[in-house]
Amino acid sequence: MAKDGVQGAAPEAGEGIGRHLRRERQARGLTLEQLAEKTGLSRSYLSNVERDVNSPTINTLRTIVNALGTTLSRLLHAVDREQRVLTRPDQRVELTRAGVDGVTYTLLNPEHGGRLEMMLLEVAPGASSGDRPHSHTGEEVGVLLSGELDYWVDGVPYRLGPGDCVSFPSATPHRYSNPGDVPAVCVWAETPPSF
Repeated sequence: MAKDGVQGAAPEAGEGIGRHLRRERQARGLTLEQLAEKTGLSRSYLSNVERDVNSPTINTLRTIVNALGTTLSRLLHAVDREQRVLTRPDQRVELTRAGVDGVTYTLLNPEHGGRLEMMLLEVAPGASSGDRPHSHTGEEVGVLLSGELDYWVDGVPYRLGPGDCVSFPSATPHRYSNPGDVPAVCVWAETPPSF
């Protein structure tokens, strides 16, 4: 996949602490009212914290975790572990190529830091990676989920339909184009990551 002049930004993502607090509260069989009594905080405030609407101060967070019989360290470790393992849809990073309209890459594992990069590729009808083939180090595998995609690998054209998969060394010249009248949507993996 070609990515010269890639532009994009990570969306704002909440800390996710609230989800973990709710899980801890529910694991102990406590209602919000019961937790409010134990902490001296209002039920509505605790509800907002659990939904990541309000961000509690460290002291307030300590009050909540103490009432839940856990520690701040354990809570933050759970949040950190989730952020390294799990990417939620609102944490994905969407990228476009400068000068190329109608092609969007959405990184499915943007903070992963590993050797494999996963993305969703969407190519609008008539859009392409350009007339010039691209090449770079690594390997690629892509599967078309919907639409049609013409893919050239080393000058050989392939017409992909839903469920078709291409796999090739990235150093082999390649390019793509959407000949259809609906977006082509692919799941793509490449190693090493290039975004």
